[in-house]
Amino acid sequence: MKKLFRILGISAATSFIVAAGFLFFDFSQNQDRFPPRTYVGQINVSGLKRAEALAKISSYSVSDAFTPIITFEVENLYYRLSPEAVGIRINYDESINQAFDKTHNSNYLKELKNRLTTGLVHCPLILNVDETVLTGIVAAIAQQVRSTSRDATITLYERSGGYHVEQEELGREINVESAVNTFKEKIKNGATTFQIIVTYEKPKITEKDLRTSPPINLLASYTTYYGKHDSPNRIHNIRLIASWLDGMVLMPNDKVSLADSIGDFTPERGFKEAYVIYNGALVPQLGGGTCQIGTTLYNALAAADIKINARQNHSFYFNIYPLGRDATVYPGQKDLVFQNDTGYPIMIKTTATNRRLSFRIYGTPSGKKIVFSYPSVYILTESGYRPATVRQVLAADAPFRTTVVRTVYNKEGIKIKSEIIRSYYKLYGEKSNVPIIRPESR
Repeated sequence: MKKLFRILGISAATSFIVAAGFLFFDFSQNQDRFPPRTYVGQINVSGLKRAEALAKISSYSVSDAFTPIITFEVENLYYRLSPEAVGIRINYDESINQAFDKTHNSNYLKELKNRLTTGLVHCPLILNVDETVLTGIVAAIAQQVRSTSRDATITLYERSGGYHVEQEELGREINVESAVNTFKEKIKNGATTFQIIVTYEKPKITEKDLRTSPPINLLASYTTYYGKHDSPNRIHNIRLIASWLDGMVLMPNDKVSLADSIGDFTPERGFKEAYVIYNGALVPQLGGGTCQIGTTLYNALAAADIKINARQNHSFYFNIYPLGRDATVYPGQKDLVFQNDTGYPIMIKTTATNRRLSFRIYGTPSGKKIVFSYPSVYILTESGYRPATVRQVLAADAPFRTTVVRTVYNKEGIKIKSEIIRSYYKLYGEKSNVPIIRPESR
């Protein structure tokens, strides 16, 4: 038994001496060198001194030391580039210093345990990013991905009553600054694939909206004809604007400014000079004829019982329009504003020929009936306004006003509302005494 204890004691002492020798040798060997099986990025720096390791990894490119490919994932699209092209650079000095500190911490035994347990020691590279280069890359990707939302559209075949609905398109956008910041954070942890988040803009009008309540039933229409003063330029302007308004869809509660919809009168947008009322006279200006658009549309909307938010009459009355029911429009000065208060989508259709202009309002039938009274005319005298006839107004060349009552009945024939449309005129514009500053080109 004593012999056995002696053998065990000798064995234990020998093991201790061997272990102590190993620890001493390992400690002495690795004091100023990287431990065995140590990697900085993809580079093996085992047994190298700090300066030797720095020299070694400095000879490697980012593609060799880190990864050959950086991948940007955008939905189902993949953009693969070299790290150099993305603007990634290695901070060689800091990478080696951090790796050395990691493998030579103050607790040698703990470090040795970790090394023996894991087998390999992986130290990350310290990467810098050229933000200008990276931003350029992300911005280029964003440009390819970016799209503007497009409303669903409806094409109505008025003769047959058929229609076709075209699906909407979502708008897509990438926040470049956010994507760059995310990249910079993830690259610190050695990520090589980066998902770029796309935000979506939903269009105002969707296919579901139009299929649920398609605006395909005629609610009202109105037509005006051109007058003696009309020139090819004026008709051109009318047809141009009518083409822009054709097919306009208004969702419930949508409000439209006709002046804003028409936009600026410039030759670049196709406008020509035609007569407009300016400072009490007819003056050729770009966009002449817009008032016929406003008047015709106003009467179609009023007949469909669409809410009118703003309307102004002409200072002169022209007999090509319904007396007391005209509407003047000139961007920046006068406007026709209306709002879809039907609870369903409505659509505006237009027809403009060389002799007439027509607006048609389509929507969901309500069974309403709209009635306009005959206009009441009041001539201005020294004692104020008094009832008169159009003939008396013409004979006197006097300012006058009109009132028209618009009454709305529901489908049971019960009156549900009425309004008085008031208009004030200086002259009856078809008379020869209407001042003309200069002739309009015809």
